[in-house]
Amino acid sequence: MNVFFNTYFLFVFNRIYLYIINMCVGRRLKELRKELKISQKELGGLLNVAQQVISYYEKSGNIDASKLAIVAKHYGVDIRYFFEKRPLKEYRVSYFDVQSLGGPAIPLGWDEMLDELSELNHDKVKIIEAVVKALIKEFSN
Repeated sequence: MNVFFNTYFLFVFNRIYLYIINMCVGRRLKELRKELKISQKELGGLLNVAQQVISYYEKSGNIDASKLAIVAKHYGVDIRYFFEKRPLKEYRVSYFDVQSLGGPAIPLGWDEMLDELSELNHDKVKIIEAVVKALIKEFSN
C-alpha cells in the first residue's frame, strides 16, 4: 500500500509541478512579446504557426522546447528567462559588453565577423564600411 501511495503522490505532484511550470512559461512568453512590442502574428511568423497558436502557447504554456529555443535565440534572450522570475534585462544576451574596456557594446556573434573582416585587404574593408554607413543612415531615418 505504501508503494502505491508514494507512486500516486509522485504522479500527482509531478502533474501539479508541470502545470505550474507551463503557466510560468506561457506568462513569460507573453511578457517577452509585450516588452519587445511584438504582435502574436509576428511571433507566429517566426515559429511558422498561426496567431491563434501563439495565443494558445501564452494561455497554456504548452510549447515545444525547440520553439522556445528559437524564440530565445532570435530575440537574444537566455532560455532561462522563461523559467525564472527575474527581469528581462538580466537575461539579454544580444550584446557582449566591452564598455568596461572603454569601447562600445558589440552585438553577440559579431566578434567572429570582425575577425573575418580583419583578414580582408584594406580596399574590401573600405567598401564594406561604405555599405554599412549607408545602411545605418537608411535605417536611422
